[in-house]
Formats: sequence, structure tokens, C-alpha cells
Amino acid sequence: MKKFSALVLAVLMVLSVVSFSSCANKNTGETVQKGVFMIGVDDSYPPMEYKDTSGTTVGFDVEMANEIGKRLGLEVELVSTAWDGIFQGLKTDKYDAIISSVSMTADRIKAYEFTKPYIANAQMIVVKPGDTSISKAEDLKGKTVGCQISTTANDSATYLLDTQKISFTLKTYDTVIEPFNDMKAGRLDAIIVDEVVGQYYIATDSKNFKAATAKLTNEPIGACFKKGNTVLKDKVQVVIDAMVADGTMKTLSQKWFNSDLTSNIDAKLKILG
Repeated sequence: MKKFSALVLAVLMVLSVVSFSSCANKNTGETVQKGVFMIGVDDSYPPMEYKDTSGTTVGFDVEMANEIGKRLGLEVELVSTAWDGIFQGLKTDKYDAIISSVSMTADRIKAYEFTKPYIANAQMIVVKPGDTSISKAEDLKGKTVGCQISTTANDSATYLLDTQKISFTLKTYDTVIEPFNDMKAGRLDAIIVDEVVGQYYIATDSKNFKAATAKLTNEPIGACFKKGNTVLKDKVQVVIDAMVADGTMKTLSQKWFNSDLTSNIDAKLKILG
């Protein structure tokens, strides 16, 4: 009986250690020890993350994420997720991180873990070529304005409507592509969008889009992790720092934006702000 009791006690101790280890892994993001780094992306957001004509997910964030995984010795698995559910997916452990143009707002910084910003970004207003009527936010009065729903662009538009009391018609869309299509069809006067995305559309289709001179919020972008997951966040930060130091981030930025948005970010943000 003593031997049996001792055996039972030993088994219970092992199970306890395994259970604790599993819990710790889940809470610290160490599930990547299985060799897979799962990343949530809204892959309808060119040039950051989107599907090309062959259906392959490509973009700046995608190449950055794949390089991070390579340097960590992990296989990267991208989990396609609509933006309005992407943070809930992180909270429920559907993936280990979001690397998908996540603006580092004050509320998000409180609710999640972030790396340091890896891209300087701001909200901008896109208009039709020849339209010089919008030089400041107040000039949106009476216009029809589009943005992607549940984004910081949506937050900016709502702030202008509710707090600044600028009266305009706001149309929201599930994906960022849709307002640009509506502007081409003549159904929108302006689009509020991340500058990295707006400048992409302007560069690739200058016949239909141009930047208004008005600037809105200053919003750096970082990699986002579940609250408390500092272990994985810190590992990713070390890799990002190395990619900045060896010029990899600059090369990716020049490829996707035709300029370097990844170096001297603090100075760039001051200019944008």
C-alpha cells in the first residue's frame, strides 16, 4: 500500500508539473516551442498584408513576419482574420501575435503587449485628383467620407463627427479596398486611412487618388501580443532590433513603400505629428 501510495503521489506530482508547464506556456506565448509561430493578419490591407492574384498572402508585414520566424527558428503560420475580430482572436489564443498594421493607440497599449514601433505612420485623407478643397479636417464638412470599420481611421472619423462636430456623411466598409473602389466609382469625396496604405494606392493609381494636404493622427505601428505575453514579445523585439541594425527593415520598406519608414522612427513621427 505504501508503494502504491508513493506511486500515486509521484504520478500526481508529474501531472501537476505538466499542467503548470502547459498553463505557463499558454500564458507566456511559449506554445511556439512546438515550432510554429501563429500570426493573425487581416490580409485585405495592401501593401501591408493582402492576397496577390495567385491567392498568396504577401506584403510588408508578411515578409517581416516570415523573417522573424526564420530567425527564431519557427515556422510562420498566417491566420487570416477579419479586422473587427482580430483582437478577440488574440485574446482567445487563436494565434500568438498580430502583425498586421496595428496602430499603437493609448487604449491598445493598456490592453495588449507591444514591441517598439517598427513603422512611422499617421492617418491621412485621400481625395480625387484635382480636388483642392480639403486642406484641414474641417473641410470635410458636407462631404461623403469612407473608411474601414473598427479601425483607427474609423475612430478618427467618429472623433471628427462627435467631438469636433464636423458634419459629414460617413460610410464604413469591411475591408480597406472597398472605399477606394467607391471613390473610383464617384460615390466618395474622401477616404480616411493609414498613410502607409493611402500612399500605396496613390503610387499605384495616381489617376484616381491623391493625398489631401490635411493630416490627422500620428500613429506608429507595432507587433501586438496578448497582455502578459512579455516572453515572446521580448524575443520578437530582439529580432526586430537586429533586422533594423543589419538593414533588413530598410530594404523591406524601400521595396514596399519606395522609402524608408523604419529608421529614426521617433524623428519621423515628430514630422508626421
